[in-house]
Amino acid sequence: MVEIELEERPEPGHLVAHLRGEVDLATLGPFRAALRRLAEADSAVVVVELDDLQHLCASGVRELLTLGEDLERRGGGLHLVCGEHRPAQMILRALGIPASAGLPDVPAYAVSRSDRS
Repeated sequence: MVEIELEERPEPGHLVAHLRGEVDLATLGPFRAALRRLAEADSAVVVVELDDLQHLCASGVRELLTLGEDLERRGGGLHLVCGEHRPAQMILRALGIPASAGLPDVPAYAVSRSDRS
């Protein structure tokens, strides 16, 4: 099971999503639906905090990248946050996907295709 807790940031147009639980094939459908809601929110920048995920499958990573692409098309961006030695950080690092260790003070970040190549 995966839980998503949303936190409005004081900066207009910014939203933080704290993820908890596991993202695997069994939870992928609800995870995908929750990310679609984030993409449709009135936020230009979405920060996804992954520290409390116990498992993140490759399909879950694909959904996060799709969210980033959707936000970019609208002129926004996605910022992934995950501390060192966390399960999600291991798969992100293996795939060459950047994630910072803490929530940004000035969230003007985006995960773009150039970051992943």
